[in-house]
Amino acid sequence: MAKLDPTVRKETEYIAVWVIALSLLMEAVFLLIGKWTPAVLWGNLAGAAAAVGNYLLLGITVAKAASGPADKVALRVRSSMTARMLGTAAVCALAIGLFHTDVYATVIPLLFPRVGIAFRPLVDRKRGKTEAPSEGSDLLD
Repeated sequence: MAKLDPTVRKETEYIAVWVIALSLLMEAVFLLIGKWTPAVLWGNLAGAAAAVGNYLLLGITVAKAASGPADKVALRVRSSMTARMLGTAAVCALAIGLFHTDVYATVIPLLFPRVGIAFRPLVDRKRGKTEAPSEGSDLLD
């Protein structure tokens, strides 16, 4: 098995922290409004796994594409998007259809990586960084 690029690992860890934190917050909201069931927990786990897995596969694809010819990078990343989206949709559909997870709890975690990405400049600024990291986030270091 090929070794995972350190930048991909660090960035995926950063996103996973956001997904876990927001998943816990979502579980608390379901609990507070009296709508929590085990289906919410299992849906949240399935959606969170799909979200982090999608981000990891994106990172691996970009790392591999960047090491190849420059004219093929965009094509490779774009073509992987279709496969990643279909895989993410399949995981969610299986969780909802086969395991009867809560639809909202399964789909909402797919948005959590976007939140982590949106807050990235603030996290980096707070840590004294002014440029984009070259070796990933040191949020977890």
